[in-house]
Amino acid sequence: MRDSGMDAAEDIVAHPSHSLRRELGKYAAIFRIELRQQTAYTWDFILSNITIVLFFYVLLQVWQVTVRPENVAGLAGEGFTWVELIWYLAASQTLYFAVQTEAQLDIEHDVISGNIAITLARPYDYLLARFASSLAHIVLSFAVAFPAAFIVAWIVSGSIAITPLGVLAFFAGFLLRTFLYFALQAIAGLATFWIEKATAFVWVIGLLILTFGGGAVPLGFWPDWARRMVELTPFPAMMYYPARLLVSPEPELMLATLVRGVIWLVVLGGIAGLIYTRALRRLDLNGG
Repeated sequence: MRDSGMDAAEDIVAHPSHSLRRELGKYAAIFRIELRQQTAYTWDFILSNITIVLFFYVLLQVWQVTVRPENVAGLAGEGFTWVELIWYLAASQTLYFAVQTEAQLDIEHDVISGNIAITLARPYDYLLARFASSLAHIVLSFAVAFPAAFIVAWIVSGSIAITPLGVLAFFAGFLLRTFLYFALQAIAGLATFWIEKATAFVWVIGLLILTFGGGAVPLGFWPDWARRMVELTPFPAMMYYPARLLVSPEPELMLATLVRGVIWLVVLGGIAGLIYTRALRRLDLNGG
């Protein structure tokens, strides 16, 4: 009589697509469950994510006080008009607020409480499950943040300075930014295996992305030496390049965004994978 385990293994080899669908189905289920939980209190969720309007408005006021709108076009480095700058800032604020999930804190809690040992026994990858859960929150946050930023930018600028191609390119850049940010969150959360608390990294990472990613001041307005330095970090790939795609969906910019994003995704994903492997080994050695 043939062993059922051998039959299953042969089925996977003969039909790898079946195995892939089953694996993807697990994470899709986690995504749907989290989506239902997030939408259980719809208005609470919307109101908690509408703060982008306040921050965006304050940022616009700072720009108007610092640089007169009619003088923006004369600033070297970007070639933005005042209207284009408004729409760039709408994109950057969407990128910042829509991806602010608690994945890092969830990982930290699992490590400190010991829940990670229980979760690892389940038939799915821990980090991928966390990403699926975070993605549900991000999709809903984006559905609130982007329309809110769009409306504010439209009202303040008096025009729509974006195109359907720019919106599609921005969506692609947003997805890439989502992967990059989760990789950073995984690195910081898994660091709890070696340090007592990693909570502070939540605010630090967000501030670094907003500041050095060009979220408040586009990198083209920065001094050359400062821009060259921040270009060596993953932050522009997570903020400046995707945000600029909304306003200037040029082929060269799309390629630059893709190349930088993929390179940093490989780097950060590799680091997260290495830390995860060492964390599991540490858990095994400690009898977890």
